[in-house]
Amino acid sequence: MTLTIVTFLMILGRCTILIYLVFCVPILTTILYFIFKNDTSASSALFFKNFNFGGHRGSPERAPENSIASFMKAKEDGCDLVEFDIHISEDGVALLMHDDTTERTGNADLKVEKTSWPVLEGIDLKPVNNVSAKIPKLHETIDWCVENGMKMLFDMKNDNLTLIEHIADEIKKRNIYDKVLVSSFNPVVPWRLKKIDPRIITGITLDRSYYSYSDDHRKLPFTTNMFAHFWNEILDEINMIIQPLYILPKFLGVDVVMISFRLISENAVRESNEKGFSVISWTVNDPDYMKILAKLNVPFLTDISSQVDRKIFKSK
Repeated sequence: MTLTIVTFLMILGRCTILIYLVFCVPILTTILYFIFKNDTSASSALFFKNFNFGGHRGSPERAPENSIASFMKAKEDGCDLVEFDIHISEDGVALLMHDDTTERTGNADLKVEKTSWPVLEGIDLKPVNNVSAKIPKLHETIDWCVENGMKMLFDMKNDNLTLIEHIADEIKKRNIYDKVLVSSFNPVVPWRLKKIDPRIITGITLDRSYYSYSDDHRKLPFTTNMFAHFWNEILDEINMIIQPLYILPKFLGVDVVMISFRLISENAVRESNEKGFSVISWTVNDPDYMKILAKLNVPFLTDISSQVDRKIFKSK
């Protein structure tokens, strides 16, 4: 009724441009949606087989995160998978690092994308429990995981096309489609990967504070500008409103939705499965949450893999 009245008033006022906007924009948007929408031929059944829990950046409580040493500890803890973050150096080398800089985890403060690999290679990661490590290259990490029978979850931090193409090539030449999931908060990453190779299993990472905060605990806003932060929070709220509709995952053609433990629920899992998406929860460090997810048959990532009671998976 409201739309009819608005349309009638626009006709009376001869607001031709507004008429075009009201009627043409939704139609054009729908057409573009189906033109650029990804389909997927990926099968994630083998990837999820015997996958109960994975180490978030390895086992960061026992060794430096995103390092081979950390992945070794995660394997000792019984992890079925290791998750790690990928960046690219100035000279095009794919490497493991969560942050844009090496300040938090390394002994120097360098911006990864502005630093060459020979310099980054010389950085020592800050020891954890007297365990030291270096920044590993991506292909070295993949080789270690394949040799040790570990599944992998690549968390891509940006949509650098060179890096995306490199990852697609690494997966294809090793034929490890059933051992790797590539996910990102940035929707451009899985969309581009599916365009390059639809057999790659991809995911979209979902949380309520992607646009406004840079950390999992909602303590570090992306900006100190009050108005910019307010706008970012509005974007987050819009995202939360449309998220249950699964419009974005369907458009991207992803196979998995990575749902924050803050948003996980039985309804969210059921609705995701009904829409054709598998579910992984992150980052789960509470034993009670672990038990609930095990009963729901939802695998999860954790920072404390050494404290996971594996009996909860036998009784699910």
